[in-house]
Amino acid sequence: MGAGTAEAETAGTGTAHGAEPGLSVIMAVHRETPWLAQAIDSVLAQDDGDFEFLIAANACTDALWATLQEFAARDARIRLFRTAIGQLAFNLNLLADQAQGEYLVRMDADDLCEPHRIRVLRQALRQERVDVLGSAVTLIDADGRPAGRMELPHSQRDIRRALRSRTALCHPAVAVRRRFLLEMRGYLGGFSSEDTDLWLRAVRAGATMKNLPDALLRYRVHEKQSIAGRAGYAEVAGQWLRELLTAPDGYTLLGFGTALAKSLFAPMLPGIRRYRRTRAEKHE
Repeated sequence: MGAGTAEAETAGTGTAHGAEPGLSVIMAVHRETPWLAQAIDSVLAQDDGDFEFLIAANACTDALWATLQEFAARDARIRLFRTAIGQLAFNLNLLADQAQGEYLVRMDADDLCEPHRIRVLRQALRQERVDVLGSAVTLIDADGRPAGRMELPHSQRDIRRALRSRTALCHPAVAVRRRFLLEMRGYLGGFSSEDTDLWLRAVRAGATMKNLPDALLRYRVHEKQSIAGRAGYAEVAGQWLRELLTAPDGYTLLGFGTALAKSLFAPMLPGIRRYRRTRAEKHE
């Protein structure tokens, strides 16, 4: 899985101790946000600091690139890549290709790592070297205040079952075995569901998957993030249709049916809820 014809501009000097790290944190960013510095600092402040941190700046401004270079100048664990391609899947594939760690730890530019995230992931992977290891996440609002918790199924069986109808793995909270991702030919694109596509192919390939009960990431919910609309739901339905045609059985049929129903009706629900709320307020 190569970087294609795009040119990558690099900066940084590699890992903290000059040795090949067991974990590589990968993050793609394409615009300035109020939370970027916090996200980067939460990675660098881990109580287990033995990792490299790869950041892809995709289709970004010179100002954002300069900001990232300032971080890289202060911490040798950071390796920067700049591309002109503003697609998340491409840039994650580039980082996976360039990473040196056995596992790729995902991170988004508006979330926060808990200080012990790397340590807990490493301990769990020493005990069981699964292909995909995720965790529960704490939901926070734009100001960083707790807004709930996302509980996810723990076992491979429950992850596979839940995938048919809801989020089974939180993408920015996972660690993926690099060799496995390369064998899967990486992310295959998509506008908003490149992770769902990967999980479906992983299930078909017999991947080992697990979620830890610990909340190791604070997942920020805000107005600027990408929220699945009708096109996103339709994209997932298309992925399930591929699985149904590739491996037709009850599991893929139910998954496709659920995804198709969501693509047809789920985008209407927020509007219906707003309509009902407005009517209720008028009658108070």
